[in-house]
Amino acid sequence: MRRQGYQLILNHSALKPCSWFREAIMRGRTCYKHKFFGIPSWRCIQMSPSIYCNFQCLHCWRTNASDLPPEMRWKEIPDESYKWDDPEEIAEESIRIQRMIVQGYKGVKVFSKKMLEEAENPKHAAISLTGEPTLYPYIGELVEAYKRRGMTTFIVTNGSMPDVIEGLSTEPTQLYITVNSPNRESFNRISRPLVPDAWDKVVKTLSLIKSLTSPVVMRITAIKGVNMHLAKEFAELIDKFEPTYVEPKGYSYVGYSRRRMSRENSPSHEEVRSFAKEIANLTSYKIIDEQKESKVVLLSKLDKPIRFY
Repeated sequence: MRRQGYQLILNHSALKPCSWFREAIMRGRTCYKHKFFGIPSWRCIQMSPSIYCNFQCLHCWRTNASDLPPEMRWKEIPDESYKWDDPEEIAEESIRIQRMIVQGYKGVKVFSKKMLEEAENPKHAAISLTGEPTLYPYIGELVEAYKRRGMTTFIVTNGSMPDVIEGLSTEPTQLYITVNSPNRESFNRISRPLVPDAWDKVVKTLSLIKSLTSPVVMRITAIKGVNMHLAKEFAELIDKFEPTYVEPKGYSYVGYSRRRMSRENSPSHEEVRSFAKEIANLTSYKIIDEQKESKVVLLSKLDKPIRFY
């Protein structure tokens, strides 16, 4: 992970500025989270409190244990005796490391001095970097730790830990639930869960949407030739659980997913938009925004997305 540019936080968390951080401070170009929801890309910490994951998704850019020979594999899911780090310490250390990274850009003329000054004081934590964040048992307390520091938070979960979502001590500013498939058979083929009854757990997580106060995004990773022919089934799932937003985002042929997928599985933005339009035609949702560079389309019953900044 260090060779790939990740900064490790204490014992099981990680941080890595995304490419949009650099694009923002160098060229003034920002990510879809800024375009849709107002999140400042240059003031965003991209992190996860768990480098572990209980899924082995085909399209994931990270190294899955199953990608390696048996003698080199690691245990993906910590047992009950695992000693987890304190959420306050994770929040504090992640901000310290982010500030340290920002220092490395200072003095280079191509980077915006004003944005770098603002970047030293992060305003948002995207809890979505790698692994499954809800495996960390104090995820609600981590959200609260960032909130006390005046920061917003987005959590991206695979939906496999409904009890954690239901028991959150503090909800994030916005919750993303990734749904790679609308049915059990293709879900098991795409997500390759390491836990039993994973599909049932995802469905239970979706059933909690209406009980949450924070906006919820159903994220669909659109994979050409794999799940984009299932628009009708996705539409049925969307109508049943009624998330605030639906966000089809095109799979990108990057990282270790190149060992499991082909370049042909990566759709163009136009293909993602066509898929989103098909979902819109089958539901009461409509397209309210999109960003071509990220191959992402936003659907909602709202006329425009809720902006937090």
